[in-house]
Amino acid sequence: MRTRWAAAVAALAWLGGAAAAQPPKGQPTVEVRLRSVNDLLAKGEYLAGLAGQEEVVKQVRQIVKQWSADGKGVEGVDPGKPFGLTATLTADVVGSPVLVLVPVADRDRFLGMLRDRAGLAPEKGADGTYTVAVPFVNELHLRFANDYVYVGRSAKDLDPKALPDPKAFFGKDDGAVGSVLVRFDTVPPDLVKFVTGQLELALAEQKKKLGDNPSAVERAGFDFVSEMTAGSIKTFVEEAKDLRAKVFVDEKAGELSAELTLTARPGTTLAKNIAALGGKTSLPAGIVGAKGSVARLTARAGLPDDIKKILGKLVDAAAEQIVKDAPADQRELAERVVKTLAPTLKAGEVDAAAALTGPDAKGRYAVVAALGVKNGRDIEALAKDLAKTFGPFLGDAVKFDFDVAKEGNFALHTVTPRDLPPEVEKLLGPAKLWVATSPDVIALSVEPDGAALKAGLKAKAVPVPVLSVEVEAAKLLPLVGQDLKPDEVKAALKEAFGDGSPAGKDTVSVTVTGGTEFAVKAKVKGGALKLLFALDQFKIK
Repeated sequence: MRTRWAAAVAALAWLGGAAAAQPPKGQPTVEVRLRSVNDLLAKGEYLAGLAGQEEVVKQVRQIVKQWSADGKGVEGVDPGKPFGLTATLTADVVGSPVLVLVPVADRDRFLGMLRDRAGLAPEKGADGTYTVAVPFVNELHLRFANDYVYVGRSAKDLDPKALPDPKAFFGKDDGAVGSVLVRFDTVPPDLVKFVTGQLELALAEQKKKLGDNPSAVERAGFDFVSEMTAGSIKTFVEEAKDLRAKVFVDEKAGELSAELTLTARPGTTLAKNIAALGGKTSLPAGIVGAKGSVARLTARAGLPDDIKKILGKLVDAAAEQIVKDAPADQRELAERVVKTLAPTLKAGEVDAAAALTGPDAKGRYAVVAALGVKNGRDIEALAKDLAKTFGPFLGDAVKFDFDVAKEGNFALHTVTPRDLPPEVEKLLGPAKLWVATSPDVIALSVEPDGAALKAGLKAKAVPVPVLSVEVEAAKLLPLVGQDLKPDEVKAALKEAFGDGSPAGKDTVSVTVTGGTEFAVKAKVKGGALKLLFALDQFKIK
């Protein structure tokens, strides 16, 4: 027992870093907040209940309640108040101040826990702080104030005038189980210069490895990769304002969620790039936006202009190399292919969407997808010529039919495969590939009659985020659990949703947005997790 407590305290001390310096005035670089023991156990009981293991957490909650019945907390720790941590990054990174905030219900019992449970010997100093010798980190310093004990590596960090006030620190309760805030605009400028300088040195070393006479593709590839990695990191370090991460568990809504948000310093390149990601519309998203989708994805984003220029050079160099390396009798075709596809690649933009719909009464699914392109008519002409040239080699395996119908600005074509594998035909039916082409978009569907695609082609562009992924787990069950027997499917659904409908209780979603901030948000309904645990008994992975 003593060894475990000592290890826990040592781990806590490790968070504090080495000998701390006096924190500068202003806000901390890092702030961490964690809900109280009681709240964490309540959330834990809900999560354990999704797996049918809530009784274990209930027992722990009962023990905590009994231990704290006398008002002196659990070993002196108040189970009803949150925990916190602050860190202020200084030029002396190793000596940067770190404070851990632990809620205390009874000081004497807490100190007794350190002595009796952890085998430590707190010694009170003339300044009111306690010093505790701890393995591996030499010593910790404690100060009791505001119903909390503040833990740091130096007594200088525990100046009563500089301690964060718990009422203010925990004042804005947004419901998060835990949160982390990093203020990049408080990082010392000299440290930022050091980091960016190291990146530049690393790039210089990597460039040397290219040799004295790199090919055009190697040179352009290095420029593109270095700008996408080291260049982006440099911009982030220099221009990011703050980064926030939060995790939520909402028992009433039956939902788990997490979010990550990044804001940039006003007027910077990073701020402009984030703003450029917002306010987008997408025709591909409108095309695949049919109701009844089991899974749906949209993506709409573009590279900054300076990176697009570098990408353009890479595409040109790669295209030239592909044509050069092609056999003499195929060089003309290779040149046409790369010339046709190059404008789309050089645009440095993604405008795509896809949806899986179904299952229908026979348990069959359909797929609809769309992609924004440049010079779509040239791509269509290329596809027709390739089908004429290479189609005969496929024999009767595939049948191509072009211009079978027209829908607005789109021309429709079909590709009909012969003798689909039984498992594919079971899921899709006697489906064929429908392809719709226009100057700006190429769309396709896998379905028998093209009805979903034809309906989608009438749609208009719709507002979209940078990325959106949505899945309805219950509707996806027949697809991922093909080996399940019908009664097993019913049992799994009943275990997860009872006798009610799973609608709205089984969704999983991820959304990425731009605009005033860059945000990533993920949500999982509790029913989706319960279904996953229910399927585990049938060994469905």
